[in-house]
Amino acid sequence: RAPGMAAAALSPQGDVGDMRPGDATGSVADYEGDGFDATAPPMEAMTLGVHGGGAHSGVVPPGFEGIDSHVLDAAPRARLTEEERLQREVARQQDLERRARIFDAKARTIGVDKATLDRQVAEKAARAKAEAERSRVEDREFLGVNRMLHIQEKEKNKARFEAERAAKEFSLNYLNFQSRDVFDLNDPKAVTKAAPTRAGDTDGRLGPASFQKFNGEDLHKGERDRQQKMQMSSILEQQVFEKQMVRRLCDGDDDVYRQQAQEVIEMRNAMEAEETGLRKSIMNQYKEDLLAAIEGRAAAKSSEQESNQMANQQELDFHGTDPFLQENRPHILADGKAQPTHYKGSTRDERVQVFGQQLDQCGENASKKMQESHADRAHNKQAEMTRKHLVMMEREKQRMRRAQAMEIAGHNRSMLQSQKDALAEAGPDGHKNKLHNEFFEQFGAGSGSQGAASALENSAALRHPARWELRRAVARARAGGRGGAPGSARSARPSRELVRCPRARETTPVPKRHTSERVDRPSPFLNWRG
Repeated sequence: RAPGMAAAALSPQGDVGDMRPGDATGSVADYEGDGFDATAPPMEAMTLGVHGGGAHSGVVPPGFEGIDSHVLDAAPRARLTEEERLQREVARQQDLERRARIFDAKARTIGVDKATLDRQVAEKAARAKAEAERSRVEDREFLGVNRMLHIQEKEKNKARFEAERAAKEFSLNYLNFQSRDVFDLNDPKAVTKAAPTRAGDTDGRLGPASFQKFNGEDLHKGERDRQQKMQMSSILEQQVFEKQMVRRLCDGDDDVYRQQAQEVIEMRNAMEAEETGLRKSIMNQYKEDLLAAIEGRAAAKSSEQESNQMANQQELDFHGTDPFLQENRPHILADGKAQPTHYKGSTRDERVQVFGQQLDQCGENASKKMQESHADRAHNKQAEMTRKHLVMMEREKQRMRRAQAMEIAGHNRSMLQSQKDALAEAGPDGHKNKLHNEFFEQFGAGSGSQGAASALENSAALRHPARWELRRAVARARAGGRGGAPGSARSARPSRELVRCPRARETTPVPKRHTSERVDRPSPFLNWRG
């Protein structure tokens, strides 16, 4: 059985895969009938390798000594379940399809599997169709449900409307105001509906003491209304009869007018159709002319392009075969010199002439550069002279400012010294504006002195610190002016002359920093009028 097992392991159909678990080492039932002794000691178990497993370890079990090593190293196929077999079959089929795609040069180069794409497109279209059909069925069902709901809503509204109408009709017929038992007391037309006071001269309701006739009564109103209605009915019947007679007389006129109108309409339609056909024919002719013109321009343009291409090709052919441009014909003579007629460079005389022109250009450039440098030097010199003149003027201005400042400083010092001398000469009370008698003597004796004194008394000068001296001076002035002529014009009115004190005529120099003028500061007793 050992060689048989080895053969089974080498079977290309994989029969070993049909063995049950535990058959790899053999069982008693498998060896029955082949002289196998079941009572013999058990053999050492041998684990055979499978696909993906290990190889022969080198220990040969008893009974396998004569088998080749490659047979011992062979691995039988693994026993698989139905699911695993199906999975491997699917993988094998996918691998075969993949190999077909890989070995296909077109598919490998382009990278597109058209069959797969077509199948996907078909599946997508089928899904879309099924989805559309399902949506259509759902829409139909929704519409059916919606229709049923609308019908039920209409029926419900109709029933409610009928109930409301029946209730309203019942109210109008049996619950109205006129059906009440007290309506005759509230009827606004009770007098109109009531019988007249008397129905005629033979009315038994009237006694001898009753009025027999009233103003405005109309006992024959019903008869008169009936006659008026009959008259109106007869008038209406007469008008209807007259209209029928007129219609019978003018019955044919409408047909004639209708026939004439129809003829006019047909004539107008014919004219419009003729005009439309004429316009269409004109437009067709115009279209044909345009197409002919376009074709003519296209043909002319095409012929022009062809002629240009032919001319260009001829020129290119000429350039390609021209020996002068291609330089393919011999231009070296037998003596080794170049043929003069084929020489393209310049001659010696031309080169000498060009050299002379270049020398002239060099001379012109040098003279031009010299002139430009001379002009630049003159401009720079003029600019430098202007700068020096401006610097000299600025320095002179600064010198004059310094001299003026020194002069002002000296003048201020001299003024300060003169002020000091004046203060020393006036003494310690020189700043008190003391009044002297000479101030009042200049006005003379009389009321003028009194006016001046009153002006001084009433003026704001009384607020001066030396007001007590002023008051004594005023008292003395009044005592000296009493000898004036009484009643004179001068004594009768107050004086309007300026009251000045001796101090007011003096000037007080005020030092200033940047001026040499003398500023006089007047006394505070100036401009006070009496």
